[in-house]
Amino acid sequence: MIFNYKMFDMKEYRKNYNKSAKGKKIRTISSWKRKGLIESKEFMEQIYDEYLKSEECELCGEPYLNGNFKSMDHCHKTGEFRNIVCNRCNQWKLDRVGKNIYWNKDANKYVVQIKRNYKHVLHKYCNTEEKCKEILNQFILDNPHYFT
Repeated sequence: MIFNYKMFDMKEYRKNYNKSAKGKKIRTISSWKRKGLIESKEFMEQIYDEYLKSEECELCGEPYLNGNFKSMDHCHKTGEFRNIVCNRCNQWKLDRVGKNIYWNKDANKYVVQIKRNYKHVLHKYCNTEEKCKEILNQFILDNPHYFT
């Protein structure tokens, strides 16, 4: 049997494959690897499943809307996966230290922040994690209406 290349359009096949769930998965994971994520195949599958299910940023809690898309945050030195975050948190380079307390790598300081209706009601930089905890606790005492 002779294969008829005219009947088989490789461009069309690739286009359809890239739109399929398997094609999207392979492209996404390949992109992560090119960007430096180093994890086992099994863990990569788990990260991808979490990525698909994720509806809001693991750092700030905001939903992925209006250009605020998902990003896979990882350590650029070790390649270790950290969080699925929004592009804003990924660009701010914040690491969660505790509830509402983050480490800002660019500023080399801690930051305590609380958002309501997608706006900061508290956003302060601190030199120590303990100072951030003090500020957070005082804010909670002074503004109980945000937490009831």
